Amino acid sequence: MQSGGMMKKRSMIDMTWQEFRDRVNDSAVAVIPLGSIELEGLHLPIGVDTIVADGIADRIAEEPGVIICPTLPIGYSKWFTPFPGTISLEHETLTRLLLEYSNSLIQHGVRRLVFLNAHYGNNSSVEVAAHNLIAAHAVHVGMVSIWKLSNDLIAGTDLITEGKFTHAGEIMTSVVMALKPQTVLNEKIRKDHVKSPAGTTFLVKNSTGETAFKNSIQPIYQDIRELTETGILGDPTAANKEKGEKLLDLITDYLKAYLQEFRKLPLKMPENKSSS
Repeated sequence: MQSGGMMKKRSMIDMTWQEFRDRVNDSAVAVIPLGSIELEGLHLPIGVDTIVADGIADRIAEEPGVIICPTLPIGYSKWFTPFPGTISLEHETLTRLLLEYSNSLIQHGVRRLVFLNAHYGNNSSVEVAAHNLIAAHAVHVGMVSIWKLSNDLIAGTDLITEGKFTHAGEIMTSVVMALKPQTVLNEKIRKDHVKSPAGTTFLVKNSTGETAFKNSIQPIYQDIRELTETGILGDPTAANKEKGEKLLDLITDYLKAYLQEFRKLPLKMPENKSSS
């Protein structure tokens, strides 16, 4: 058995400052997992996104040149706040937090950052922070959206009966069954769907308010309680641990390849915008 001093530490929070310093170089990638605390149906824990971000980060922690940074467990979930247990930062707060977090890493030599994002509500803050970072520093910033990636990876396969990602649906439930099965209330698993406004032809697609009308999808912003009573916006009834393990394997393989390719991106200083 290897002694603690001989083992390569997997997470930044377990490293000494010297160990972290020695892991950082121009090709190292700092992976920052992002989660949320919010409504996730009747059968799933409110920390699903954080559990998944942590679980996937752990699976890529031994990749060469990868440093797993501390997870941010709370994101922007404002639309779910009417449901108990939801915790949300303001959009501006999350954006500032991402910038200050990233700038601390950059100060100590990190030049490549990838946000491993398990929550759609964090996307816009990541985008704003990323553009500010690349304008100010010679860095590369990327984001991998876990649930979007899951959707892309199952396309054209018969792995998921439901055929696509839905909130608290088959994909999400299967992954949590694989990562933390004790948190899933199997007796409360049932199909449900997002409600559309009565008396109209609007067809609401998801909890963020994307709404189909005349061959186009446009947002209509409503109180989340008008869209769902359960937080289940799909069909998790076919979910199981085996599907979750297969999905996690697909996600992990993709991420390993993505991160190694990300390490190859050439670095250059931001261009001086002032005219000479």
